[in-house]
Amino acid sequence: MRELSRDLFSPRDGAVLDLASLDVLAHTADELLSASLAARWPGCNALVLQGLELVGTPSPSGPPGSVRPDANSRHALVTPGVAILSDRLGRKHVLTVQDEIHVPWPDASGPRVRGVLSLLASRAEAVSEGGIAVARESLEVKVGFVKPGQSDQVNLLAIAQATGNGQDWATDVARVLQPEHDVVRTLLKRFERLEQSVWKAEPEGAVWDRQILGRSWVRYQTVAASALQAARMQLATQATTTLERVRVMRELRLQLERSVERTATELLQLVGPVEGAGPYGAVATTR
Repeated sequence: MRELSRDLFSPRDGAVLDLASLDVLAHTADELLSASLAARWPGCNALVLQGLELVGTPSPSGPPGSVRPDANSRHALVTPGVAILSDRLGRKHVLTVQDEIHVPWPDASGPRVRGVLSLLASRAEAVSEGGIAVARESLEVKVGFVKPGQSDQVNLLAIAQATGNGQDWATDVARVLQPEHDVVRTLLKRFERLEQSVWKAEPEGAVWDRQILGRSWVRYQTVAASALQAARMQLATQATTTLERVRVMRELRLQLERSVERTATELLQLVGPVEGAGPYGAVATTR
């Protein structure tokens, strides 16, 4: 049988605290954060845990969480919050922002600019007041705008991105939301309206024409209503990441297309145009 091993930090009286031992201790936080991210969102390098939201009025269009910043403001306003960030080496760190952040818009067009509002993390060596090297580094984070094609860097966390209509910004890009959050509550209300639409729908659609579920239209409506209720229970009972909310809506769309297709079309209207939907574009494009 092949053996696998790794170093563990194990302090005890009389033991030498060498550099290798300190390295094991230093990497503990990164390993815990990386494992947590991998379990909830494989491949994710950064995630907003709380707050860090672009301030604006809720938008009537665009994907869930879209806001419309003040068109006359010269700064984007970001709320305090907490996030997991990666540095250039991919090591994970927790950042806590205690005050609002005012970020100047990159040009005179203000909120109409095309870009991604982001946090960019890097590490810098720290020195004592006497210039003596110390066993620590500082995490330096810049807040600003990058072009859409530059938003996939390992040490970058997207807070919001322009949807492309010159007014709205999608904020649900990479974040955890609690069931009580306004974005989740709005989604739940929209799912309730979709369920009402299911029971009002007339027998129609390719699935009905082929009699996939039989000749009783109530059976098709029941399948669709059950899928909507399951989606609501998922979002209403636990904190979810953006990826998990996208997965719920994607599977919901597939279930609706197999029962009441008209409601599936109405669900896609919640996402808006694919080109400005960010992660929610997968709801409309994945089969």
